[in-house]
Formats: sequence, structure tokens, C-alpha cells
Amino acid sequence: MSVGVLFFIFISFAFANARGCEGTELNGSCCRASCDSINKVEEEYAAFTAITTNGDALPNGPIIYDKVVTNVGKAYSARSGIFRAPVPGVYSFTFSLMGFHSNTVYMYLYKNNAEVTRLYTNGGGRHEVASNTVYLSLKKGDEVYTKGTEGKKLYAAEPYNLFSGVLIKKGNF
Repeated sequence: MSVGVLFFIFISFAFANARGCEGTELNGSCCRASCDSINKVEEEYAAFTAITTNGDALPNGPIIYDKVVTNVGKAYSARSGIFRAPVPGVYSFTFSLMGFHSNTVYMYLYKNNAEVTRLYTNGGGRHEVASNTVYLSLKKGDEVYTKGTEGKKLYAAEPYNLFSGVLIKKGNF
């Protein structure tokens, strides 16, 4: 290709991408308006799914779901196992439990240190599975996490134990 053709392609691409920027300031590779909308993802949306790979004894604290599948808005922390609501609204949370075959396990969903609901598996030589979905009205900064029976084990060789959440509707309810 000649230099003239490459220059034409470059200019055409630049104008095509800048056309929607009328009346806005260019900022790097996007319009100021579109960059602002990209930055609002963390403020406007929240959706996450994470899986725990920990088959060791459960701690006396939040379960750490360390294999993050999705974390739109970055409201879930794989270090702490805690979801912090970025905006007030109604959220949906799902959590599942597959206890190790040799023990009885409870798993609790907490909102700001208060139990909301729980799951239970009996063990009894089987890998039982339980799951739950809960809708919560949260304020900005509210924390949601799961805890399990301290010292008991989850079956973590497969991705059965997960924690998910999504903002359904922003607002004060």
C-alpha cells in the first residue's frame, strides 16, 4: 500500500471516530462525553460473579470467592469476599453451597453484619448442593457477604460454590 492510501485510511478513521464528538472535547482516544460515560460504569452498574477455590477449613469471617468471573463496576473484592454497594438500589444476590461429603455445613448471607438467610447441606457421604437468591434494598456503602460454618470444608475441586450479585434498579427504595 502506498503512503497516500494509508494516510487516507488514517484520516477517514480519525474523522469517523471524532464525528460523534461534536461540541465535546477530545481526550486521548475518545470524546470527553464518551470517556465520562465509561467512567460512570463504576457508579451506575454493578454485576459480579465469583467462585471460591478454597477447599480448606472455612474461616470465622467472609468466604473469599477468589476466582472472579465478572466484576462490572468493581464493587466486589476478591481479597475480602465483600460486595460494597456503589449506589443505592435494589440488588439481587445468588449464592450456592456444596459442602464436603463428610460434614454438615451452613452458609449464611449477611448484610452489614446481620444475617439475611442461610443454606444447609448435611453431608452424610454425599456432595449435596443448595442455593438461594435474595433481593435486597441497599444504601451506598452497604456490605453483603457470605460466611460458613467455621472449620468445615466446601467441595471446591469444581466450581459449585459461587456468589453473584447485580444491581436491578438504582434509587432509594
